[in-house]
Amino acid sequence: MLLMAVMLSACAPPKKISLTPPNEQQWQQHQQQVSAIHQWNISGRMAIETADNGGQVDIFWQQEKNDIYDIRMIAPFGGGTSVLTSRPEGVTFTNGNGEQIVEQNADRLMERIEGWRFPVSGLRYWILGVPAPHNNARLINWNEQGYLNIMEQDGWRIEMLNYKQVGRYILPKKIFISRLDRDDLSVRMVIRKWGFTD
Repeated sequence: MLLMAVMLSACAPPKKISLTPPNEQQWQQHQQQVSAIHQWNISGRMAIETADNGGQVDIFWQQEKNDIYDIRMIAPFGGGTSVLTSRPEGVTFTNGNGEQIVEQNADRLMERIEGWRFPVSGLRYWILGVPAPHNNARLINWNEQGYLNIMEQDGWRIEMLNYKQVGRYILPKKIFISRLDRDDLSVRMVIRKWGFTD
């Protein structure tokens, strides 16, 4: 029975992928709906892999407005908690030892810490399954339900691997992003829980 189940799953037809929105009006309405979400929170897990390093953290993201948010990252096995706090006057990163780094821009701050620009500003929108505004994006394909599957923006390839119903919204559950100019840098996110305060 187990062998049969494996064989049947292997023969299952692949999910349909479309190079154009199956329904242009649906896609536009979806963008408008989720782009209007300004206050939300998520909990999940994030894995980062580079050429010479890698690791996982539990992530808790509280978004209030575009430039007001708190991101807590908890390393496993007592590895400590890091917090990225953004306010209109600037961005602060506090590591597990309480040491702080301050910058005006979150992406630039993460570059100082990691050596590469973690796309915090873009991820705030990609989490919702839409491109970041005011920056050109290449929308590559959509899934069979009419939601964005793959896009490229700001030097990143963003894949929304799964969607789920969250209240009245359809939002990504798994997101995989990778750099277009290097093949040794990737970030995977699994969102376990959504909350809204709008």
